[in-house]
Amino acid sequence: MQIIFCLNSFLFWRRVRILPLGNGENMRLSATFKVGNISVAALSDAAAEMPLPKFFNEVPDEEWTTALSIDTPNESVPFNFGSFLLRGSGRTVLLDTGFGEQGPYAAAEGAAGLLDRIRDLGVGLDEIDAVIHTHLHFDHVGWNTVTDGDKRSPTFRNAVWRVSDEEINWWNAGAVQPHPDYENILEDVFDPIVGQGKVEAFSGETLVEPFLTSIPTPGHTPGHTSFLLSSAGEHLLLVGDAAHHPEHLIHHDWVPAVDNDPSETTRSRRRIVNLAIEKDAMVTGGHFPILTIGKLSEIDDEISFLEVDIDETDQF
Repeated sequence: MQIIFCLNSFLFWRRVRILPLGNGENMRLSATFKVGNISVAALSDAAAEMPLPKFFNEVPDEEWTTALSIDTPNESVPFNFGSFLLRGSGRTVLLDTGFGEQGPYAAAEGAAGLLDRIRDLGVGLDEIDAVIHTHLHFDHVGWNTVTDGDKRSPTFRNAVWRVSDEEINWWNAGAVQPHPDYENILEDVFDPIVGQGKVEAFSGETLVEPFLTSIPTPGHTPGHTSFLLSSAGEHLLLVGDAAHHPEHLIHHDWVPAVDNDPSETTRSRRRIVNLAIEKDAMVTGGHFPILTIGKLSEIDDEISFLEVDIDETDQF
């Protein structure tokens, strides 16, 4: 395996591999690092090992299992259900809110622990200024609200919520959650914040925070959005569910069964690669095991995702 030492950024690079855990190993539930002047915390609300065939729908088993370095389609692979907490420019921002008080992976490492992980960073829930959603699937919105007597109340009382208007319109038109147990979850975790006037819609590519730009990446859902974090000449592209695994950024037509429009997914992944290369951005996603971060390159039409050993910080 070739290792490249980049003198400009003082980072070691290698081809990414997300391998099954050995006996006694646990998936990480949090990590903190800096992008320019912005503090970033990758936080898990459940970390599981699970088979991934549904994320490589209609792809020949031999192709995708070889790419993932596993022997059979039913072999379990580390998979995260994560959020990102961002702090800088006088703002504290949470990107997605996990499963919430209960999820289908209740026995997974760290299940339903997102709020504890935030508090462990020394951040109070009332300090969060904004919650921004990549999309409104059940595993990204669960901690928007908590039980408050006989009603649901916003978990982050001082926050505004930001979601693309394309996403809101799709759900208002009758979209259905991809898990039957969560068919009506938005009534519990989204309607109450709408009712309190806490939701602000955005559209297209726009600056949603001083350091964060929305990048429309439809396909998984019509309003799915990735986000480009920029600070002091450094960039981090948070892809959301445009890619559930780094291999999706290499093989754009390897699309999960749950994606609403596979053709749009393919086009969105191409956009991510182009933007990441243009900006020399680091790339990660909420479903990548913590801490999987890389940079994308393309030579002779061959795309590579090279993992970055980033310097982690002790404090957020």
